[in-house]
Amino acid sequence: MDVVGVVGIGAFDALLQVVAVVMTEPSANSFRTLITGWVLAPRRTVIGMVRASGTNRHHAAFHRLLATASWSIDQAGLAVFDLITRRTPNVFLTVDDTLLPRFGLKIFGTGMHRDPVLSSRSHTVTRWGHCWVVVCVVIESRHVPGRRFSLPVLSRLYLNKAAAKKWKRAYHKKNDLMCQMLTLLGQHVDGSGKHLHLLGDSAFTAPVVLGQLPSSIHVTGRVAANVRIHEAPPKRRQGQRGRPRVRGDRLPKPMEMLQQKGLRRMTLKLYEGSTYHFRVATQVGCFHKAPDREVRVIVVEHLRGGRGVEVFYTTDLAADIETVLRRYSWRWSIEVTFHDTKTHLGITEPQNRTTLAARRTAAMGFLLYSLIVWWHETARDEPARSLRPWPHKPGPSFADMLATLRTETLENTSKTYFSTPTIPPGVKKFITQLTHLVSLAT
Repeated sequence: MDVVGVVGIGAFDALLQVVAVVMTEPSANSFRTLITGWVLAPRRTVIGMVRASGTNRHHAAFHRLLATASWSIDQAGLAVFDLITRRTPNVFLTVDDTLLPRFGLKIFGTGMHRDPVLSSRSHTVTRWGHCWVVVCVVIESRHVPGRRFSLPVLSRLYLNKAAAKKWKRAYHKKNDLMCQMLTLLGQHVDGSGKHLHLLGDSAFTAPVVLGQLPSSIHVTGRVAANVRIHEAPPKRRQGQRGRPRVRGDRLPKPMEMLQQKGLRRMTLKLYEGSTYHFRVATQVGCFHKAPDREVRVIVVEHLRGGRGVEVFYTTDLAADIETVLRRYSWRWSIEVTFHDTKTHLGITEPQNRTTLAARRTAAMGFLLYSLIVWWHETARDEPARSLRPWPHKPGPSFADMLATLRTETLENTSKTYFSTPTIPPGVKKFITQLTHLVSLAT
């Protein structure tokens, strides 16, 4: 008996249908079974998911879904994007890369990559695995106003030069992969009235990258403190000879901006509660390597702590200083997304080796995270119960959401199959305890 007939997951099943519409009916059935097993399984290998789903189908059917079935993970991501942004005219996006450790030399796309968790500025640690570039949509929590989540919609597997040569693929930088995904999103929303705004760190929003992004996408990011800034090029006079100027006169660099007198001092609470005291300088200009886009540069010198001087910018010239800094702080939510998908969804555990399976499995795990958070924020009137409460906890964690989804899934099953009056009270008590234990399995 298949899981679709055994386990009822209520409103969450309707969200799965949003992704399943890009597949054939047999593939959609396998997809729903696999995702249900992914939610319930304590170990997220494909075999573990199949066992947790309760299906009698052979595991090869689910390997074929990932390795050979005819469906597009990008189209699935765009379907999730439409679900999340259907009533949102201004869409904020976050982008970053993350490392998923892998074991084995025959897994497609593996290579040595810098581990950002174990590395520091003075010490670099590399690990064998997959490096993913992920684009997410930022949403604000309905249950906890002010708290934000980054929900993945598109992702690309990055191959370093050695891996690209080994697997005979064209080499693309991480920024190139990001530009591909943003171009795809830009084409998808063209004519819909939606406006995209990218939030990224200096690796993905450097001036040279800004020059490659579509002008229709606003960007808020960080740059180095020695970045060169110029005025916009002067308008060409009628009859003027020679090549037109690309850049205007040079403007003060960020460190020179801080030497001005009478700079404004500010105190802001960012990153969900941390308080920062700083003085700030701002000016409007163009970067030397992106002379076609005018930006507002904001230089922040922290008065406490060891953060020193930070330089931010935005192409949204109408935004004030506080708005720009708050928007940039939303970028941190993508780091929480990476932590939760690895810790609680186990996207590092499946060891698919073939090309399509390697490109789809982790990307499917990212989309599953988006669907679970979206289910919690839209389908539930009350926030998930906190399994591990502590003082000043900002709201339910993703582990709480996942446990609530598991509990409701098992409760629906219990009402359907274990609600007969002939079941002894001792068995009912055992079922209640088992439901609680399964909800805690992460």
